[in-house]
Amino acid sequence: MAIQKSEAFVLKSLPFRTSSLLVTTFTRSFGKVKGVAKGVRKEGIPRPGTFEPFTLLEIVFYEKIRSEIHLISEASILESFNPLRSNLETLATAYYLAELVDQVTQPHDPHEAIFDLLHFAFQFLPTLSPAFMVLFFETRLLHEAGLLPHLESCLGCGEKGLEKIYFSQKHGALFCSKCRHKSPGAKALNPGALEAIRRVVSESPSEAIRQSLDPGVEKEIGNLMEGFLSDRLGGRLRSRRFLNQVRSLKLRSVKIS
Repeated sequence: MAIQKSEAFVLKSLPFRTSSLLVTTFTRSFGKVKGVAKGVRKEGIPRPGTFEPFTLLEIVFYEKIRSEIHLISEASILESFNPLRSNLETLATAYYLAELVDQVTQPHDPHEAIFDLLHFAFQFLPTLSPAFMVLFFETRLLHEAGLLPHLESCLGCGEKGLEKIYFSQKHGALFCSKCRHKSPGAKALNPGALEAIRRVVSESPSEAIRQSLDPGVEKEIGNLMEGFLSDRLGGRLRSRRFLNQVRSLKLRSVKIS
């Protein structure tokens, strides 16, 4: 077994046997790594801190060649990101971002840009609109993972600079008016929404988050990304369903007040 060391974000941790945890991390050097942290639960109760979701650690683990589950021998906290727990919507958003990374990435597929994206999101989420951060993160993550829909030209004829554009969730691509019939479920897409998505991909993260989106455009992008991800991942993630419930409760409380 090789001994490895890396920075790592805790994506989730689950009880394992009597006193251990099965921890899923996303590391800077190795991508997604799952490992058992032995003896970190006292009488079945996790010790607070180290393996909490969103925590940035430095871990040492024994890499097993014939298994995707390794042995975490050391872990020290580099950053806890406690502001992510400041309110329910921010916390629910952080859980969604973590689960999304877990679902989109494969074990031992190093991708430093995704690690940096997660660090950026956890750092700035408490100070930004959670809804915008979700759009930003989904778009950048899909781009970095090579899964972003084809948004440069019509999939049917290759035409660019379209005045009227339609997005097909099934094909993950744009169609022009002439080719729309090739994907009957394609829906009209606001050019402003398309431009905002392109900016998120092309600009640096610090520039991209300074965008000021029209509420209608923000909602349109949100529906597009949620539908596309749900289709590709075989349904809405549990954390996404919970986030939607939190948003719904927040909206109701605003209307009542």
